[in-house]
Amino acid sequence: MLAAFFFQPYTAPYLGLVLNWAIIVSSVALLVAIASLVVIHIRFIVKGRKGFLYSIVLVVAFLVTLGLGWYSGLDDPAYLAGIRAILVPLENALMALVALVLMSAAVKIFRVRGWSILTVSFGLSALVFLFLNLGFLRFEGNPGMSQVVSMIQRLPIVGARGLLIGVALGALLMALRVLFGQEVERE
Repeated sequence: MLAAFFFQPYTAPYLGLVLNWAIIVSSVALLVAIASLVVIHIRFIVKGRKGFLYSIVLVVAFLVTLGLGWYSGLDDPAYLAGIRAILVPLENALMALVALVLMSAAVKIFRVRGWSILTVSFGLSALVFLFLNLGFLRFEGNPGMSQVVSMIQRLPIVGARGLLIGVALGALLMALRVLFGQEVERE
């Protein structure tokens, strides 16, 4: 699909059709994954399995979100603000978790490999991102430097979106496995 976008002058007549099919197939796979998740958690609730309270929270939150989306519509600013109020803290928590894992990996790299140009550059880049994102440096008098700092501050957001895309692709592949019968339910 990405190659088709790269060679767009040659693939333009077919690109729209392939893109529409990709959207349809991924939407069906996502619906199957969501239905499978809800059914599994409803089974956990019915059986009274350990941790079923979390399943109740998941099913109720899903049903409330689905009902609000149907009632208010997907273009309602209040609905989108509510969804965004949940997603943004989740993204931040995910990035904090990734930062902790990367920091522990960096400490392990420093212990195992010692001090090399790669380990020192990794540590310095982590410190630069941390220092710039804390907001101590202000370049209000120099607009060029302010734009550079603003661009550097947005780079971790790209990483967060990449992580979310990876999670979405993993969920999509899992849904396709369930759809094609490759994955069986484990209890």
